[in-house]
Amino acid sequence: MTNDLLIESTYFPPIFHLVRMAESDIIYIDGYEHYRKGSFRNKCIISTGNGLQTLIIPLKKGKNSQQPFMEVEISYDENWPKKHLSAIKTAYGKSPYFIYFIDEIEMLLNKRFDILMDLNRASIDLLNKYFKMELNIQNTQEYISNYEGIDLRNTCLTNNYSIQKTNYYPQVFEDRYGFQNNLSGLDLLFCMGNYGKEVLGIK
Repeated sequence: MTNDLLIESTYFPPIFHLVRMAESDIIYIDGYEHYRKGSFRNKCIISTGNGLQTLIIPLKKGKNSQQPFMEVEISYDENWPKKHLSAIKTAYGKSPYFIYFIDEIEMLLNKRFDILMDLNRASIDLLNKYFKMELNIQNTQEYISNYEGIDLRNTCLTNNYSIQKTNYYPQVFEDRYGFQNNLSGLDLLFCMGNYGKEVLGIK
């Protein structure tokens, strides 16, 4: 058994994914699997003044066909980057580290990536840089049905993500809703800044 990790591509991943990535020597992202609903492949969850909010990236038709995930395309029929940025700014505008990171996040979302996997990788790379995780991320070269390392594909989904316990950190709306477990890495970033790496267990 190796300490390498096989995981699906995710959009500003939940904190549990980041913790497991930080613990791994090599992270393999599966680009040859098929798209699955109910996952974080095209969505993330943030905490707002009105409770939890799911930010969803719309996809072009054909996402449920038997195409490799690396070919799944993003739809811009609606201006979802504007909606995501508005939600993020409203939720975290008063967070301690908002001003340090929002500009680069805004630039990333406004790049208009064609392929979902490319946007997801860019979001992970951004968190990797901010938290100084030094992740070794590689894409798979084929579909792997039986993996000898740690296979986390489809274990953290939108209907069970909160059972994956993560370390405590102060949150913007904790006084209203208590600690919200395993949100997007965006929440950790705006609340803790670079110190978020300590929450992830990175020394």
